[in-house]
Amino acid sequence: MINSYEDRALSEHMGSALLMKKANGKYSILIPVEGTGENGSTPAQLDKTAIGNKQSSSVEGRKENPQKTLPFYWHRDNVKILESIKGEIHDFLRLFPDMTGIKYSGKVDYMANNTDVGSLEQGQITITPETQDEYVENCYGLIEDTVVFTNAIDEVITISASSSAADHTKAYSLTTNPSGATFTVASDTTGAATVALGTGDNANVATITGVAAGSAIITFTAAKTGYASFNRTVLVIVK
Repeated sequence: MINSYEDRALSEHMGSALLMKKANGKYSILIPVEGTGENGSTPAQLDKTAIGNKQSSSVEGRKENPQKTLPFYWHRDNVKILESIKGEIHDFLRLFPDMTGIKYSGKVDYMANNTDVGSLEQGQITITPETQDEYVENCYGLIEDTVVFTNAIDEVITISASSSAADHTKAYSLTTNPSGATFTVASDTTGAATVALGTGDNANVATITGVAAGSAIITFTAAKTGYASFNRTVLVIVK
């Protein structure tokens, strides 16, 4: 299960990361990634010789702007985001811990990697640049932090449709970083499973209830003013 950005990414929250420009003009984290990809390349070396010189010399040639490749962990939440931007050109910001960065635009695609026995399921994002990289000395005013879930949320759960069964419901106490977020919850198939938030002191407790045999994807959304929102999902199989 994915507990937070930090659990499944080397790019830590507000540290080194790949961010994408959103509709409000600010850059926020695209998805958790294992790496941020290379920017630029070593300039080509061109050899030059002159009649009478016993030794050749070199000059700096053209510098390429290669395709960026970023590994990520395969999860429906990550793939849903990538599906929504696949084949489109977007603006990206590679952020460094000292708040410097590199901006570029590129077309997005992704693929699933081979699965080895005993390994985690992984994929690979490719960004084909449409512009040259641009160095930014101070990124602070360009970015918007993301509110993230800090509680464990399963990828798949099984519950019972019988109200008399002990596993008829499953509850999650939702917590975030930063705290103080508001939550919304939804089921894409209410005929199989429903989800509801508690009230009062339990307003952060989301309870999933089995209705009839089948399956449903439950979505938890955390939102906070001044922060980018974040979604997490769980697949519910109802016996």
